[in-house]
Amino acid sequence: MLKSLFSGVSGLRNHQMQLDVIGNNIANINTVGYKGGRIMFTEALNQTIRNATPSSGVGFVNPMQVGLGSKTSAIENIWQQGGLQNTGIITDLALEGEGFFVVGSGDQNLFTRNGQFFFDADGKLINQAGLSVLGWMLDQGVPTGGLGSGNLTDIIIDSNMISEAQETGNVHLSGNLNAGLETLAEVWTLSSAFTVAGVDAVAGDDLNTLDQTNTALVAGDTITISGTNPDGSAVAATYTYAAGDTVQDLLDAITASYTGATATLANGQIVLTDNVAGDSSTSINLAMGAAATGDITIPGFSNTTAGETGTSTTSVLIYDSIGAAHNMIITFTKTATDGSWTWAITGSGDETVVSGGTGEATFSADGTLASFTYDAGASALTMDPGNGANQMNVNLVATGDDEHAGISQYDSLSTLTVREQDGRAIGSLLSLSVDSEGVIFGNFTNGEIENIAKVAIAKFENYTGLSDLGNGLYKTSIASGTEQIIALEDNISTTVVSGSLEMSNVDLSTEFTDMITAQRGFQAAAKVITTADTILNDLIQLKR
Repeated sequence: MLKSLFSGVSGLRNHQMQLDVIGNNIANINTVGYKGGRIMFTEALNQTIRNATPSSGVGFVNPMQVGLGSKTSAIENIWQQGGLQNTGIITDLALEGEGFFVVGSGDQNLFTRNGQFFFDADGKLINQAGLSVLGWMLDQGVPTGGLGSGNLTDIIIDSNMISEAQETGNVHLSGNLNAGLETLAEVWTLSSAFTVAGVDAVAGDDLNTLDQTNTALVAGDTITISGTNPDGSAVAATYTYAAGDTVQDLLDAITASYTGATATLANGQIVLTDNVAGDSSTSINLAMGAAATGDITIPGFSNTTAGETGTSTTSVLIYDSIGAAHNMIITFTKTATDGSWTWAITGSGDETVVSGGTGEATFSADGTLASFTYDAGASALTMDPGNGANQMNVNLVATGDDEHAGISQYDSLSTLTVREQDGRAIGSLLSLSVDSEGVIFGNFTNGEIENIAKVAIAKFENYTGLSDLGNGLYKTSIASGTEQIIALEDNISTTVVSGSLEMSNVDLSTEFTDMITAQRGFQAAAKVITTADTILNDLIQLKR
């Protein structure tokens, strides 16, 4: 009878402990990273009343045993994934998959699924308990000592860190040069022809034989030549007639009066043409001198061809060795030769182009780039920044690659642009971000994104064997085995989610159901005790 009492007591104790586990789970329903626990019961020792023996016949008699109650065999955590809750805080990290974050406590590493981290006043990444989050500091994206448990260190990020300036070495050109553009020379033509006996005059005709000569010119008579040169400067000259002068003498005087334009005769008309094609400010006017005794009726000039430059222009900011920016203007000019363009690059400040500032680009009949060369045998643009920085050598890249196109020449709008340049100014730290592999990136004001640090992740052979220290912290035990520090790029089953936290994996419906079964188990065990007590009471009263 006493055995039933003790069995009932063990039932009470075990179901009470089950309620303790359930209560703890429910209390931590909103605890970040909490892993719910479960309790496992097993049968206690049995008392053997009779061992198995041979029977009087051919069989055997089974043993007779009475159980001595139950006992708790295990209380363990359930390691299934908890749901993720978005917080929007960059330093809040959640693990999707197995593993733990590693935090430092003196010389001992502890482990947690609670990723509520923040940077303290010294720039150290810590958890809510003040423990350092461990990982590796990166230099140019590479850990200084390699990845591994022996190189774990505190993650410290200086808010005043900078991204160093980088001198531009390459400028990549892209886009189309309009094949339909033309470069034309400015032309001014006499509005009507000079004639001799009704026939168009030629250069060798005497001026006094022209039909337009009303009164013969005498030596010393003048014709004024006025207008503007192609560059816009004023022209003010005088032709003085000498006996026997021809139309060619007048043409020579006009040519001598201009800088960059030449006068010719075509079909009896004087034609003034710019020597260099392109945009122009040329103009011309001829008139008899005020004191001339002779007189020629000189028609006016009309602009029969406007000077035009077929150009495509873009600009780019490049950076010198001290991070100063220089706005460089790149201009492509179409020549009279099909498929040929000249190019020139100029600065807009104190910089000076030493060499390699001009060149030529030629295109095949299908519009693709055939060649891109520098003038005077240069192989790159050499420029003096003019501010004490090192002299720069910049390679202009007009060809494309597998991902990007270079420059082309098609009969379409010009879209010339600079796709990229590899220089940068100095930059200060603007913000941080964390990728799925736990790499912390710094975003700088100069547009650079640099790898700064990497959060360490630990795995175990037996997660259930970890010792729970509370505060969401665990430590190794002989049952868990030693931690395995991993690099997430080699283990795609686990990812880091920035701006989120892993919530408790406790399921309330399951807990309430378990609570009912624990309550009933406790009541049943209590009933065993009260029933045994009643029987014992009856037994004691037998002597009366």
